[in-house]
Amino acid sequence: MADFGLTTILGVLGTAASAVGTIAGGAAAKTSADYQAAQLEQQGKEEVAASQREAEQARKEKNFILSRQQAVAGASGLGALDETVQDLAGDVVQQGAVNEGMALYGGQERAKGRRAQAAAARLEGKAAQTGSYFSAAGTIMDGIGSFSDGYGQKKKPAGSSSYMYA
Repeated sequence: MADFGLTTILGVLGTAASAVGTIAGGAAAKTSADYQAAQLEQQGKEEVAASQREAEQARKEKNFILSRQQAVAGASGLGALDETVQDLAGDVVQQGAVNEGMALYGGQERAKGRRAQAAAARLEGKAAQTGSYFSAAGTIMDGIGSFSDGYGQKKKPAGSSSYMYA
């Protein structure tokens, strides 16, 4: 019969505490990763909003240039319908559209990068949590193995030798 002494009980409790701590560490890592992912997704939304403001600024600059161009053309006597003025206005409109599109595209790409980082953070957290389960299971198995090593062995009386003389 095994002796369930204080050391055995403390060993079992230590193994259980270690396993619970490992699982709690994995849960904390997942929570942290989820929080980081939420922050990255928010940053992605902010990137899109910033790019929309940049696009709006490019649109305003385009309109300002067109307005200024019309005023200068009118003051010079060419008129707004002059072929050269119309060609220049077309160039301004085209470049303005490119500038707006590039601002929006840049924001979308930065947001896509933030979303990818968020997905990676979530996967990392999930992997840490799953790994903690396996680590806890290993700790429990190790504890069971240590406990079973001493199970069923009789204690030797004090002063006895392991050698038997015939």
